[in-house]
Amino acid sequence: MSSPIRAQRKQPPEPPCQISLLPDEIVVDIVARVPRCYYPTLSQVSRRFRSLVASPELYARRSFFGCTEQCLYVAISKDQTSDIHWFTLCRKPNGQQLSGTTSDHRLVHISSLPPMSLHGSYVGLGSKIFVMGGFCNWKITSSVSLIDCTTHTAQSLPDMPKAVAISVTELIDRNVYIIGGSDTLSPMKSPSRSIMVFDTDTGRWDLKARPDWEQGKRWFSSVAMGGNCDKDEVLHSKEWSSSCVIEDVLYYYDVRGNCLRAYDPKQRSWAVVKGLEGLLPQACKWSKIASYSSGKLLLFLQKTEKTEIWCAEIAVERRSDGESWGKVEWCNVVLSGNFHIMDCVAVVL
Repeated sequence: MSSPIRAQRKQPPEPPCQISLLPDEIVVDIVARVPRCYYPTLSQVSRRFRSLVASPELYARRSFFGCTEQCLYVAISKDQTSDIHWFTLCRKPNGQQLSGTTSDHRLVHISSLPPMSLHGSYVGLGSKIFVMGGFCNWKITSSVSLIDCTTHTAQSLPDMPKAVAISVTELIDRNVYIIGGSDTLSPMKSPSRSIMVFDTDTGRWDLKARPDWEQGKRWFSSVAMGGNCDKDEVLHSKEWSSSCVIEDVLYYYDVRGNCLRAYDPKQRSWAVVKGLEGLLPQACKWSKIASYSSGKLLLFLQKTEKTEIWCAEIAVERRSDGESWGKVEWCNVVLSGNFHIMDCVAVVL
């Protein structure tokens, strides 16, 4: 009598992933053409891919193939009294929902970067971010750090000639201009009347005094337009502290007026950006803004009495009649908790 138990058939082993059989240089060239929003998934495939997506060689090939993208890095403080920590905006790939999340986009903490100075100057150049001055343990510092966004590592650079915080900063022709600021713990006292210029190619500093400057209560913001950084009385008529420039038009979000405003230096006039009515969170206590991709900006908002940070991607255009219009591409909560965004910096990766 034959046994009713049949011998189990052995399942054939799964064939290895074909890409894993390719030489490293071929794999790098393939992955370099893949959008960065897929890199978190690729890093979970194997140790090889996890190492690859963090390698400088990969980003060098992305630059060679012209596949670079603008990526946003955000400096966040817990309560505006502690050091900052760096986050990056993780975007959903091709309109798909990110697995395990309730929102389409989110801010992700970069744990490999150490805490850095509060109220410093944060400047993006290529794939790197310069962190200059600010408060470190509530002492004014002149230290300078350089963040490599391809590897998420930081290194020290030559100190500034003078320790300042809460200054305004612009990048013009690969030179970083640190303008004004405070050299005491109080931003309303001892405003600096100097310009410090850092040559990013040579690593050298130059200090220039400007005793002819009018001394106001404090610095709010500055913007480089047309390769210059000059005082503009009409631009100065609005009290703005976070802005971006797209096609030579300055944009900032007016928290009090609950509207996005635009300044045209050619017309020397302010205007409200149309088409956004009722599409953005209302009653916000602060905002931060950054240019992102071609003709688009990212706007961060926090509602009053809420512990949620919202982000909206807005496409802006200047029409033939001179009016500024905007279109909200998406808007959702990107971070929950009692956090405050100190600044946001766009880099190229």
